[in-house]
Amino acid sequence: MELLLADRASRLGYGRQQIETLGKQLRSRPVIQTGPHCHLIFEPDAFYTHIFSALGLRAHNDGWYVSYSVSNVKFRQGGKIGPGLLRLGDKIVNVFGLSRSKMDPYSICGRHSPKRFALTTSEKMTGADHLVEQLQRILPKGDFPSAADAIKTANQSLWRQFFASDLQLLQIDDMDVGELVAQHLRDPSSWLSSTLFGAGSFAKRVLAHLESFNRGQWRGWAKTTTDFFWHLSGGRIVPMRLSDGVFLNAEGSFSAPCAPAALVRSLNEGEIIPSLFLSFLVMSILPGLRALGGSRQIIYYPIMRNALLSTLSEFPAPANRSLAASLGSDEEPGMWGHRTISPDHAIDPFSLISQNGSSCFEQLIDCYGEMRLSEAWGRLPAFTGDPLWQTLCERLAKGRAFEDRPIWLAGAQHSVVPPQLDI
Repeated sequence: MELLLADRASRLGYGRQQIETLGKQLRSRPVIQTGPHCHLIFEPDAFYTHIFSALGLRAHNDGWYVSYSVSNVKFRQGGKIGPGLLRLGDKIVNVFGLSRSKMDPYSICGRHSPKRFALTTSEKMTGADHLVEQLQRILPKGDFPSAADAIKTANQSLWRQFFASDLQLLQIDDMDVGELVAQHLRDPSSWLSSTLFGAGSFAKRVLAHLESFNRGQWRGWAKTTTDFFWHLSGGRIVPMRLSDGVFLNAEGSFSAPCAPAALVRSLNEGEIIPSLFLSFLVMSILPGLRALGGSRQIIYYPIMRNALLSTLSEFPAPANRSLAASLGSDEEPGMWGHRTISPDHAIDPFSLISQNGSSCFEQLIDCYGEMRLSEAWGRLPAFTGDPLWQTLCERLAKGRAFEDRPIWLAGAQHSVVPPQLDI
């Protein structure tokens, strides 16, 4: 993971000394933000998470902000939200000027057609027109291979101009994670190559353990929508299933052997991208980076770790025992860190454009830095508006939430259930 991040920092033009500082920070304080999807940095869903992360980094005098932004999501994710849309006050801006038919079926990581920033809207903007015009002027021009590439490029420029000048932003997405998986698989001695996708039934047993959680009170928290990889074709992602040593897509039109060399070839050709479980495995679980994520991640991430630990116990090879011991010694591998600051205390992110941007961001950091967390999180909408959390809280109210808790929750209730939920 450190090598991948160093490579990405080098591509962005950072020098050797800055990259060495990145490596030292990762080793001394291994943390990665895994919350927001691949949004423009001004999107409120991402904006306040960036503030929260900046608060922690400043407190420790760290200089690098490392963020994983999920890019296998669609342009629209129900209603009027998603990476293809940008909330500007009470208005919605179409980031790439695409029709609904060119957004709804496609993932923003798809490279089926080039994308460029357009910022169109069918709504009357009234007083916000000048903000759209200003944002359009400062966004990068020209075509990009994918919407995700466009957003990542724009965020680097926006961060330098309007955000924290003493914090270096380094964002990776699913295509970067795919390259990280390929790096593992090219090494015959790596755990992914020799065990997970090597000869034997380890991969199938991990999937079985993951599926075992998709029932009872934990149903829906860690759904195995796809097995380790998605098939990416024509800008759409399709689930894959592992059967008799072969990955098959749900349509039956694509297959890839479950073997390191074949998987590397498909990753290199952009035919497959890692699933959420595989992404967390190589980004966080194996390298030991603490993942700061959203309200659901603090449940499904421990489930993922438990599924891996349970499988390791069934295959007691020395490498597996060593890995299990390492994972078991980490008591807080993941924490709540996305949508932590509530919009109840928010200002319009676009005020950074019309005002002195970096100064405004510094003021926000100072403002939230003076608050107690219980004041900053407001009404906890990420929890109170989530049906899975509502069901869990109903069980809590009846004193039944942890009667059948699995091992991964023993003694950890305090870090999983937020206090004073009012649903």
